[in-house]
Amino acid sequence: MHKIDIKFIIFLFFFSTIVLFILYSYGFIVTHIIPINSNFVLSVNSGDNLNSILRLLKEKGLKGNLFIIKLYTKLFYKNLLIKIGSYQVNEYSTYWSIIQDIDKGIGIPFKLTIPPGLSLEEIAELLNSKNILSKEEFYNILGQQDFVNSSFPENLVLILNPEILLYWKKFKIELNEKKYEGFFYPETYTYAKGVSPKIMLLQPIQQFFKTLCKFPISDLSPLEIYKKIIIASLIEEEAMVDSEKPIIASVIYNRLNKKMRLELCPTVEYILPSHKKKLTLDDLNIKSPYNTYINSGLPPTPICNPSFESLKAAFFPAKTDYLFYVAKGDGTHYFSKTYSEHLKYKNYSNFY
Repeated sequence: MHKIDIKFIIFLFFFSTIVLFILYSYGFIVTHIIPINSNFVLSVNSGDNLNSILRLLKEKGLKGNLFIIKLYTKLFYKNLLIKIGSYQVNEYSTYWSIIQDIDKGIGIPFKLTIPPGLSLEEIAELLNSKNILSKEEFYNILGQQDFVNSSFPENLVLILNPEILLYWKKFKIELNEKKYEGFFYPETYTYAKGVSPKIMLLQPIQQFFKTLCKFPISDLSPLEIYKKIIIASLIEEEAMVDSEKPIIASVIYNRLNKKMRLELCPTVEYILPSHKKKLTLDDLNIKSPYNTYINSGLPPTPICNPSFESLKAAFFPAKTDYLFYVAKGDGTHYFSKTYSEHLKYKNYSNFY
């Protein structure tokens, strides 16, 4: 009886080993060797898991038993992270190559370029025109109080410099409903298709603060920093040539120091429903805190999202005595120290 038990145990051991080997071989062959043999884009959305992905792949031609494939995946890919996005599958793709792409987030990228000088409204229109995000969705996300600190999907890694996050927390407490104006850094961004809209909108803000931290801000209060961002937005709208930006910055600071109204046309254009080539007297008399023709000081928020050169000019203005400037007509300006000199240059300008 004892000998029979030993033989049975030995038999069971070898039988189990053979079964496991067969299952392993089956799993390896199905997941690593047999191609999907189909061309399509696999969309992985928020809430998708291994089960839903397996069902989608099965519909598209994945061979083999789903239970065994899932078991094999769980056994040999314990730390799999399902990253949302769009993934290209071709006739040579295997299940394992697809899973590795999903784990690494190697989806089909698309690029979004935010040009310097766009306002939030114009960025919303840009996203809407490219069918990336509707204007309603854009403002809905920005209106959420937990936008920056919201809980992102666990399978997405978000690394924010603590210093950057600290500044943002200070800003968002103090600002009004236009708090994001000025904080979308103009740049070309690459995203995986299907990326979370929150993460997509967060990236330009992260990039803005990373850029902002290159300037001497450690000794400034959030309000002082914010004023410089407002000034940078004014410079962005006023200057067409980077070399003139520090000079235009000096004019803005000089006028502010002398308690003179800035009288900048872009601050009026910001409140108009559409852009005008030339403003009327009625436009210049519109009652709004943004109208620097009738209000002293800075507008309450930035009027666009400024470039690096405009930010740099706001932090490092040229040292001049200029109080006025007028466009020449070629993208550059005449600068003057007195009003009489300014009037003389206005007569030279092709715009007046």
